[in-house]
Amino acid sequence: IEMTNRCNLACIQCFRSLGLKPYKLGDMDPENYQRILSQFPYVLNIALNGFGEPLMYAPFFDIVAVTRKMRPWAKIGIYTNGQLLDEAKAERAVSSGLTELNVSVDAARPATYRRVRRGGRLEPLHANIRRLLATRERARSRFPRVGLNFVMVNDNEGELPEFVEQAVDLGVDYINCISWAAYDWGFRNQRSADSYLRELEAAQARMQSLGITCRSMPEISTEWTKEEHPFACNFFWGYSFRVTFDGSVTLGCCTPFRETYTYGNLLEKDFWEIWNGPKMRKNREMAKQGIVPNRVCASCDMFCKSFFSSLHSAPEVVAAK
Repeated sequence: IEMTNRCNLACIQCFRSLGLKPYKLGDMDPENYQRILSQFPYVLNIALNGFGEPLMYAPFFDIVAVTRKMRPWAKIGIYTNGQLLDEAKAERAVSSGLTELNVSVDAARPATYRRVRRGGRLEPLHANIRRLLATRERARSRFPRVGLNFVMVNDNEGELPEFVEQAVDLGVDYINCISWAAYDWGFRNQRSADSYLRELEAAQARMQSLGITCRSMPEISTEWTKEEHPFACNFFWGYSFRVTFDGSVTLGCCTPFRETYTYGNLLEKDFWEIWNGPKMRKNREMAKQGIVPNRVCASCDMFCKSFFSSLHSAPEVVAAK
């Protein structure tokens, strides 16, 4: 659920850097958030993220506290660039009920960080992470669990093993690694899949020797070098979706194109009416017939190379209230 689509950085892999801007800037109304959350009485996982930096949203930790009160069992997480994670926010991150805080880093060297995450600095970010972990320790709390993210792009080539060492030195709980070689989404890199594989193998060996967990890592597979991907997209069927700050429902990969690929609005309709509505059903049927549903799918290797054959008999989703 998107709290805001405003951001304080200009990362090279972001759609903003490709010239695509949000159709309008805005923030989630706290009352609307409670209306939206009330439609999901059994939700297990909530990511308070969207097309922006959540810590730019002033009442963010108040929203976390409300979410914890309304859904005490749920896992509540965020992805943040961490540049705004000062002492006050670190205290709230520990006390508000946040389960996970994932920091997107994407670099091991200051110069690379400035090039990839334009507008940010690596050294202050590391200081912010250490402060958060120290705050958690003082509170004798296990939460939030803190992880670091590394998206493999051309500009940070060769830095993943070094990033693993830094994560261990900082004392975070886990790392996540994503490679556009597996999930293209239109970001076709000049770097070969073989170079990704070599770096992943080196990083995996470093993780094993240092004893840090990698919760999300592309499978090391020579299948990447082939025409067909070993992965399949299930976004049209899976219960994973994005709610934008104004209540619109879209798929996560379509969030930057929200004005074009909205399936309905939770402030106007019930979720199941949207999820099993005519537009979503039409897109599912198109996918099963081998017809690209939209231009986002047309630019995605995961969809175009494996989706049609692997999901040709996928069942229609039916609400189970």
